[in-house]
Amino acid sequence: MSLGSQQGNAHLHWHLAPLPPGVPYDQQQFHAVMAENGVLAVDDQAQAALAREIRTHVRE
Repeated sequence: MSLGSQQGNAHLHWHLAPLPPGVPYDQQQFHAVMAENGVLAVDDQAQAALAREIRTHVRE
């Protein structure tokens, strides 16, 4: 998702907000990064597995 910029220089950047499988659609996208909606309880092992999966799809 792109949250825009107030810096005055044209650029694009992305925020990755990986979610574990099974998160309902209405709790995804912008909803997932809003602090007032709380934090999903995801254990360290699940986070590590998700990070490994993301790495397989990102080019350096």
